[in-house]
Amino acid sequence: MSGVKAFPVILCADRFYMTEEAMNILRKAGKVIWAECKSESDLIQKVRETKPEVIISEYFRVTSQVMDASPNLKAIVVWGVGYNHIDVEAASKRGIYVVNTRGSNAESVAEHVFGLILCLARKILKSDNFVRVGKWITPEESRLPSELVANDLYGKTIGIIGLGAVGSCVARIARGFNMRILAYDPYISVEVAKERGAELVGLEELLRESDFVTLHVALTKETNGMISTRELNLMKPTAYLINTSRGPVIDEEALIKALKEKKIAGAGLDVFAKEPINLDNPLLKFDNVIVTPHCAGNSKEALEATSLAVGEEVARILKGQVPRNLVNRKQLEEVGSLRH
Repeated sequence: MSGVKAFPVILCADRFYMTEEAMNILRKAGKVIWAECKSESDLIQKVRETKPEVIISEYFRVTSQVMDASPNLKAIVVWGVGYNHIDVEAASKRGIYVVNTRGSNAESVAEHVFGLILCLARKILKSDNFVRVGKWITPEESRLPSELVANDLYGKTIGIIGLGAVGSCVARIARGFNMRILAYDPYISVEVAKERGAELVGLEELLRESDFVTLHVALTKETNGMISTRELNLMKPTAYLINTSRGPVIDEEALIKALKEKKIAGAGLDVFAKEPINLDNPLLKFDNVIVTPHCAGNSKEALEATSLAVGEEVARILKGQVPRNLVNRKQLEEVGSLRH
């Protein structure tokens, strides 16, 4: 019918969790299509056919070629926080919003961080195995092997690299253990760090002084491989490294070498250079490394909050509003494409 605006298309590039409440928000905002694509060419074809105004993606790469396939594209919404699979520069040049759900899983990830820290420091997995294989044969604590002697978190120093949504939650939890909290984040001030309970320091100082170093940064050109041989050599031999951000932030070969040479005490890793991790990866051979399958933000509460945030952001965009979690605000302002 002439003069009637077509219902906008919302294209889901891959499969991700959405609650019924979140799906209802999407359905009221536009026509939801699940792409079910296996390759970039599949997605490009689907975008050409449907001409979406919004693409939602958790892990599927959204390139400039995908963007150019739809003349209607207004935004790319990431299901989650990490957006390294989106060509942000290309989107900004085209005046396209790139949006994530910053903060929706922050509490979940922060709790996972401390789960890893406690397992490592308290030797929980080793102790569990000690009991299960029948080695616990005497009630005398003095007879327990030295490798089961744990470390308290109380009074220790935690170094947080990236004091954003997750890093701030980690700092709050650390205060409960009466830990000294150091933070490295070039994008915040000393005053903001202090408000979040942390002492802002340089990266080298943080690495030298921390008993636990935990990474909470987006994967960018600047952060790719930011923890490598030099940085690992600065850490205490009694210190642990925790990564729940993105695998490539750590130079994996350098980490393997540092663990072999006992440069650090161990690591807790939720993310890896290649995911899923290969079973022949040397990291799986160390008994002082705890690994989980990129699930730090996978609590029921976080999944619900993330899906709701996705639905609400898409609805805002299709109403002509500026999304709250705009990743490329600065770039859009620079090219004069930020719509108010």
